[in-house]
Amino acid sequence: MTVLRRIGGILSWVLAAVGVLAGALWIATSAGLVQPLIVVSGSMEPGIRVGDLLIAVPEAADDVEPGSIATLPNPQTGTLVTHRVLEVAPVDDGYEITMQGDANGVADPVPYRVAADASVWHPALVLPGVGTVFDRIARPGVAVPLLVTVGALMLLAALPGGRARGRHAFGTDADTAEATEPATEPAPPGTPPEPAIMPKEEIRR
Repeated sequence: MTVLRRIGGILSWVLAAVGVLAGALWIATSAGLVQPLIVVSGSMEPGIRVGDLLIAVPEAADDVEPGSIATLPNPQTGTLVTHRVLEVAPVDDGYEITMQGDANGVADPVPYRVAADASVWHPALVLPGVGTVFDRIARPGVAVPLLVTVGALMLLAALPGGRARGRHAFGTDADTAEATEPATEPAPPGTPPEPAIMPKEEIRR
């Protein structure tokens, strides 16, 4: 039981820390300061692998240079693509950016159009394997049992300790019990002993 209480206490602190970080990440994402990205393909291996979590920050289109890594929406599907920049070509209203994955043999088939005053996402932090953990925890089949288990351990850790022993548990103890017995004063010298009183069932006739 003590081990479970300790586990519950540790989980409480861990969940509190995770909650603070998740809240801060959510606020930063809502404000457009960062963009978390889970890598779902191996096109950028070995530097960026499947299951990694990328924390991207906005970068002005004017600052994008060949050799850097950018995250742009695919012109055909709209999904975000994180590849290395090969070329930045100015056009009338902005830039055409050609990108290619480090593990791919050819460049992406269609260039990415970006307005001159727009910004693109630039992966500033790579957290290896963290994206896979987030993806699995977010699934209902895993999230619900996990929350129930963690909640039970946290509740167990919050419960008071076991019953105290002695007078705290039962209202009395051996010392108190002895003190409640009437004290018998010794008889003065020369006093004849009192007759013994036999049990009632032994004096029946």
